[in-house]
Amino acid sequence: MRQPPSAIKWSGGKRSSARQISELLPHANRYFEPFLGGGSVLFCREDKECFASDVYGPLVDFWKKVKKSPEKLVLHYEEQWKLLQKDLPGHYYQVRERFNANPTGEDLCFLSRTCVNGIIRFNADGHFNNSFHLSRRGMTPSRLREAIMLWSARLKNVEISKRDYRETLSQVRKNDLVYLDPPYGGSNNRYIDDIKVKELTSYLDSLNSRGVRWALSFDGRRGETVYSFPIPKALFKSEIEITSGLSAVTKVLSRQKHQVVEKLYANFTL
Repeated sequence: MRQPPSAIKWSGGKRSSARQISELLPHANRYFEPFLGGGSVLFCREDKECFASDVYGPLVDFWKKVKKSPEKLVLHYEEQWKLLQKDLPGHYYQVRERFNANPTGEDLCFLSRTCVNGIIRFNADGHFNNSFHLSRRGMTPSRLREAIMLWSARLKNVEISKRDYRETLSQVRKNDLVYLDPPYGGSNNRYIDDIKVKELTSYLDSLNSRGVRWALSFDGRRGETVYSFPIPKALFKSEIEITSGLSAVTKVLSRQKHQVVEKLYANFTL
C-alpha cells in the first residue's frame, strides 16, 4: 500500500508524503502525534506505544469511533450518502446545518467526503462553511468501509485523546518521539486559535532540554507562494523539503495546479 487509507479528508493532511516522512523518523518505544488531523503518518508507524491527540473535539470523536465502533460509523455514512443521492445537494446543507448546531464525528466525516475538494474550512464563528462538491456525489460507502476497517485495526493499541498540544508535550520524556504537524503559522483555522510561532518554538526548546526527539512539518511553499516561518536554527539539526502533491486550495480558487513543497525539521539527523 503506497498511501495510507483515507478515512477522513483533512486540509494539510500528509497522506501523499506520510510514508516518506515516517521512514525518515527513528523507531521509538513511545510515539506522540499531538496534531492528529488525517493521521496519515500515524498509520505508518510501528512503534511499541502510540499516543494521538488533537484539540478539535469533533475530529477526536471521529477517530475514537473509528477505533471503537467502525461499523456504526460506516452505517451512518451510508444512510446519509443514500439520502444525499435522493436530495442533491439539499441533504448536504441539512447535514452542515446540523453539524454546526451540534458537531459530531459522524457528520464531520460525511461533510469532509462531500464538500468541495474535501477542504475543511470554517468561518470566523467557527462554523463549517465549505459548499457541496457539485460534480461529485461523495465517496461510495463501500470504499469508505474499506478505509475505516483498515484504520480501526491500526488504532487498536493507539491511545486517542482530546488535548491541546502543550498538554500532550508536557507528558513526553527522554527518547520518546514526537511528530508535529500543526497548522502553518499565519493560517486561518477558525476552530482553534492560530498557532503562535514563538510559543511553539519554546516548547521545542523544552523537548530538546529533556532529550525528546521531535520532527516538525511547519512551512513551505505552494507554487511560487512561500509560507515561511523559519524555526530558529539552534533548535534543530536537520531540515529537508518534501513534495506533497498538488494544492487542493489553488485548484478550487484559481483552477491552477500548484505543487506543494513542505519543510520537515528535526532535532536529529534525517
